[in-house]
Amino acid sequence: MAREKISPEELSIEPLNARFNLSPFDSGDEDLNEFLKQDALGEQQILLNKTHICFCRDRVAGYIALVADSVRVDRLDDDECSDIGKYPIYPCLLIARLAVDKRLHGRGLGTYLLLFAIGAALDGPIGCRYLVVDPKEDAVKFYEDFGFRSLKKSHRMFLNIREAARQLKPLESLDPWMDETC
Repeated sequence: MAREKISPEELSIEPLNARFNLSPFDSGDEDLNEFLKQDALGEQQILLNKTHICFCRDRVAGYIALVADSVRVDRLDDDECSDIGKYPIYPCLLIARLAVDKRLHGRGLGTYLLLFAIGAALDGPIGCRYLVVDPKEDAVKFYEDFGFRSLKKSHRMFLNIREAARQLKPLESLDPWMDETC
């Protein structure tokens, strides 16, 4: 039986803060739990990541840690490089960690967090061509369902943000200059 999806209106995302009570969170994966409870804030304070907490009705429901990174063109499929072959390396946003509380698995929170990352890549303050992730084995299908593909000679997966933007078909431009005429 499929579990009922949680409405996006019941969810919110905030940057990790020392005042959050993270102790009840349990993703079912000890490494992901330990990162959130012991490492995320310290790494954020020394600018190694930005972790965002997803709340559902004021309870920690999940999190995503994002990191600036780059991807070498020689790791991409040839068809992926047809319009970008000018540079050897392109900017990307790495999903360093993404986890959902195990009591809420299957309710759409992973999708919500992934869409948050896509939005950050599309509308963030820096140029970003790709979203990348080093998925755990049990998460590969989740990312494939969103169009992520494997990099050559790597376990890492990537999503072309330009293509994701085309598929999302925003109702208005994310760039305010695009709607203006000079």
